[in-house]
Amino acid sequence: MNKTQIQISKLISYWLRHKPEEGNLTLDDFGWATIEDILVALKENGTEFNKSDLIELSNSFDKVRWKIDKTNNKIKATHGHSISILQELEPKTPPEILYHGTATKFLESIIVQGLKSKQRQYVHLSETIDMAKEIGARHGTPFIIEIETKKLVDNGWDFYKTEQDVWLTSEIPVKYLSFMPWDFTIDNKIKDTLLNQLKIEVGNKHILYAKTNMLVLVAKYGPSDDYLFNNPETNEYFVVHLTWSNRKEKDTWPITKQYDSFSEFISKRLMADQSDWNL
Repeated sequence: MNKTQIQISKLISYWLRHKPEEGNLTLDDFGWATIEDILVALKENGTEFNKSDLIELSNSFDKVRWKIDKTNNKIKATHGHSISILQELEPKTPPEILYHGTATKFLESIIVQGLKSKQRQYVHLSETIDMAKEIGARHGTPFIIEIETKKLVDNGWDFYKTEQDVWLTSEIPVKYLSFMPWDFTIDNKIKDTLLNQLKIEVGNKHILYAKTNMLVLVAKYGPSDDYLFNNPETNEYFVVHLTWSNRKEKDTWPITKQYDSFSEFISKRLMADQSDWNL
């Protein structure tokens, strides 16, 4: 190995073991980077390399320093990390319920998109509410999302448990998430039924009069007949307490609370409801 190769190998090991951000690399939970990202980083540092060059350099070492996954085009350092990475794990059967702690500011995107791994390879889940709260509180006021793992396992999800009692799995769609005590996964037929009930109850003095045809049902509050409706044209949200009287109500009935945005609903209603729910 010549001097240039030694310098290149030391630079790659430095990125993979200590400072991936200095090479603009994103490592997954287990320390893997894509070979493509490594080659781009080398080019930006004045070295033209291809995949074959990288494999040849790795094979020239006196001892194994890197692990290269040729099939998935990934590379990782085998040892010497100063950054925190996880060891490769075998799938395990998870508890029936796991929790994900997040901050309020991330809730809106999670409710729309589900749990995303982002820069990580896996979504991180906790065995207890307290552990989830501690994790969520790192980024702001915590909110706890509940996951029934059996549904995921039955549909092909694998789960892995780390030595730190953190559970890892693939990204989770919204339909598998529970934002107790609110339910955001209502069947479309039920949504139609509830919207029709709203139309029956709203009279001409109600805030929603003449708006019912524009509304979409978003969620149901578990402990009572409170329902969250959205007006997509104005992005207003309304929590309505349906009476189920099957007739036009008088004045301001059914009782309705207006929120100017989804974020306002989250901060002023959803968060308070979960806090009461977990008492």
